[in-house]
Amino acid sequence: MMMKIFSTIALLAFSIFLSGCLDKKTRSFFAKEGVIVGAPNKVGQGDVFIPISFKTAIIHSAQIFHDIEWFEENGVIYITAIYNEPPFSKKIEYSGGIVLKNPKLKIYDIKYKDPKPNGGTHDIGVIEIP
Repeated sequence: MMMKIFSTIALLAFSIFLSGCLDKKTRSFFAKEGVIVGAPNKVGQGDVFIPISFKTAIIHSAQIFHDIEWFEENGVIYITAIYNEPPFSKKIEYSGGIVLKNPKLKIYDIKYKDPKPNGGTHDIGVIEIP
């Protein structure tokens, strides 16, 4: 009798554990206001540093925030958070934001771009260049 109870509990626990691995959402999602964009600051000769941080530093499967990939196109700055998985993770000091070289516009939209090919974009906000 004890063996049946133990095996039933073990089977139930294993099923719950596996159901956590069935999450179909991409790992690129963040909670509302999970991407924080600070006030831009002038640095160097006409460049602007835009502070960007993420409330989510560690996500499922011990994926740890590593860096940001970004590009600017037609007044929109697209950012993507890069997470990597241990044991191949290397400790890299994230700079805390991006440097926009000689911005041509005074106002830029910022969007989060999913890392998948043809991934969607999510509005983050608008920044004004000083």
